[in-house]
Formats: sequence, structure tokens, C-alpha cells
Amino acid sequence: MIWVTRMDGERLLLNDDQVLYVEPTHDTLLVFANGERLRVLESPEELVERITHWRQRTLGLSFFHDDEAPVG
Repeated sequence: MIWVTRMDGERLLLNDDQVLYVEPTHDTLLVFANGERLRVLESPEELVERITHWRQRTLGLSFFHDDEAPVG
């Protein structure tokens, strides 16, 4: 799970396994497998980086990178 920021500034934990796709518009639109949508402040690139770090940490693959995974 990763932290994301809603358009109103509220932070929430997101289950990245439920994201079907990301639309990069003037903000970032997440579309979930169940059809729900969420606009967030993070860029698609930032989301990919956070998801990558999360999965590396949870799958024990952190030895592939020298840097520590950010928390939040």
C-alpha cells in the first residue's frame, strides 16, 4: 500500500493492486478495478516510484537498489 494525496489535501493509503490504470491529465486520475475513480496530486511517475519501492520492500527485493524505500 502507498500513501497518496487527494485533491483536497487529505492523505490516504491506497491498495495499488486495485488500480486498473492511471490517466495523466492536469491532475492524476486513478481508475480502480471496480470502476471507482480517484483524482490525486501525485504524478504518474511518482506513483510508479512509490509502488516500485513498496513492492520491492514487501517482496524482499530491495537488494536490487542501493537507496532505501521512502516511508509515505
